[in-house]
Amino acid sequence: MKAFSGKLILTEYTFGQKSRDVALFYCDGTLEYLKILPQPDTLTVGTILIGKCRHQVRNIPAAFFALDQEGTTAFLPTKELRYTRVLNRQFQGKLSDGDEVLLQVKREPVKTKDYAVTDRIELAGRFCVAKLGSGRLFYSKSCQGDVRDVISSYFRYKGLCAPDESLIGFADYDLILRTKAQRMVEEQKLDVLHQDCSDTLKALDHLVRTAAHRSCYSILEKPAGWLENIRQEVGDCGFKIEEYVTDSFRLYTAIQEELSEQKSMTSDPPIRYYQDPQVSLPLLYNIPSRVEEALHTKVWLKNGGYLCIEQTEAMTVVDVNSGSATQGRDSQKLYFETNMEAAAEVLRQLRLRNITGIIIIDFINMEQKAQETEILNFMKNLAAHDYQKIHIYEFTKLGLLEMVREKKGKSLKESIL
Repeated sequence: MKAFSGKLILTEYTFGQKSRDVALFYCDGTLEYLKILPQPDTLTVGTILIGKCRHQVRNIPAAFFALDQEGTTAFLPTKELRYTRVLNRQFQGKLSDGDEVLLQVKREPVKTKDYAVTDRIELAGRFCVAKLGSGRLFYSKSCQGDVRDVISSYFRYKGLCAPDESLIGFADYDLILRTKAQRMVEEQKLDVLHQDCSDTLKALDHLVRTAAHRSCYSILEKPAGWLENIRQEVGDCGFKIEEYVTDSFRLYTAIQEELSEQKSMTSDPPIRYYQDPQVSLPLLYNIPSRVEEALHTKVWLKNGGYLCIEQTEAMTVVDVNSGSATQGRDSQKLYFETNMEAAAEVLRQLRLRNITGIIIIDFINMEQKAQETEILNFMKNLAAHDYQKIHIYEFTKLGLLEMVREKKGKSLKESIL
């Protein structure tokens, strides 16, 4: 996919009575990415720490942990405890109140729900994920069979795995190769792939061993900083940041510090501190209108049709309507064109709003099955360039399209509560 360039705007925005830092990526005047930056005291998804078991609920089954001295609470399902690392005693398969356990934040608190944590710790590399396991090599589902054979053969040659694809020297960990690993094979950069996998496994092993000598509530690993996370997500969507623009000296300094820590200033885009008393940065980029549009239920399409997006606890429902674009035209052709425009806009809105979970789309009814297939393939191609994994299924007998966007952080609505 061609990388389209644009500007990343960082500014402070007020939601009701709360001021939050926001990042917005514009490409050719269109808002393609919107993120509310995490607050400094937030435990972000991916943080690895030592928590203390406070109490257990046997009939769920689940355990509740304190994550810090202030008593921040987290929830851990305990139906299976295959990977649990209890650090203050010899673990024999059952948790006890007071146990100090190595945990990783899996989900931030939402409404009345506490943090969710997992005992299966993982670290992500550029092309792989290493996690607690049973010493096996796994591949992304999208990796072709011949690609797997090439990787397996090279890893055997380098002594990382055996012929049965069991890992050598890492019996307590699993290694999962991401889709990006396939590109390393195509570019004949197997040495880079192997180095990344080896380094990631060693880093996880070092973290687990180090945890045994750390005190309760210690944070052993934090995920990439907010800027690096944004850069990665924008890049995964097929976009390239050509310039950072901010009107906040605090954010300007934070960007400089984070980029200097990454030691990659030569390849990074320039940072511009915007100061114009005549036209504010939010006004220049029409930020209030763009943010409000991303919170509205109704979204207008260019041809006069519109979407209705309703978020509920169980799922998100999107209704596609032809609106005012129905007069004097071939209705079936119009419906198909509106559905195609809606398909692209739905995926953009899901990205802007960070809507996850089950999503049901009610397109305008089409008489031809081939048109449904074309829309389905069109959406699958676009969805491949979302920063979060999307699974798109077939149309139901009622003409509804079912899809699931995997959870990564809070939705826009949840972030401003």
